[in-house]
Amino acid sequence: MTLRNANDFAVKDIEIACTFIRSDGSPVTERKRLIPDTIAMKSRKTYPRMLIGFVNVNANKAKCTVATASRA
Repeated sequence: MTLRNANDFAVKDIEIACTFIRSDGSPVTERKRLIPDTIAMKSRKTYPRMLIGFVNVNANKAKCTVATASRA
């Protein structure tokens, strides 16, 4: 997962919300994770082994978004 900070300030303690969706479009599982890290202004950071937790076997699609972040 790669996060991009387009702000003019650094952000920290980023909360990611992921929704896992069935093939018919209905959500089956939702997970949130906190990344206790800082991303500098106008930069990107990659997290190659992001563990989200248990995902229902009926899910065939995932969508993750940034839920919250604090100004560093």
